[in-house]
Amino acid sequence: MKFQAIVSLLCLCLSSCLEFGDDLELLAPEVTDKELAEVTRRTGIEFPKGTVGLGYFLLGSGIDDALALKASIPDEERLDFLKNEIFEKGDKSKCSIQIGRDRAWWKLDELKERVDRKMDLPKGRFVECALGKENGKWTVYLSWMST
Repeated sequence: MKFQAIVSLLCLCLSSCLEFGDDLELLAPEVTDKELAEVTRRTGIEFPKGTVGLGYFLLGSGIDDALALKASIPDEERLDFLKNEIFEKGDKSKCSIQIGRDRAWWKLDELKERVDRKMDLPKGRFVECALGKENGKWTVYLSWMST
């Protein structure tokens, strides 16, 4: 009985000491330059002018933050987008985290002409990014997590 009380008290103390945010899901047209800038801040991946956010999912309610983004980039900006460090230096393995895979708008497996990259970031962070054609448009799928 004492052991259960101690464990319960410890769990209560830990949960009240940790700061948790909120989860947030946005769909176009609510995914604005503000969300794209937040993704750039966390991942270092820069989006070209004319990028349209299609889906944004931030998991802020857990111990470790995570996010998912789906965006469309202009055809003429594809080569510039591929100059991001993740595409030049990242691991060429197929994306696997897929933070957004439970979202209705997350259709990563439907991408054609797909280029995948993974990269460890400083401070225990990790990002995956895939670029490919979806419905005739260059579409980016991105997963980021902090561990």
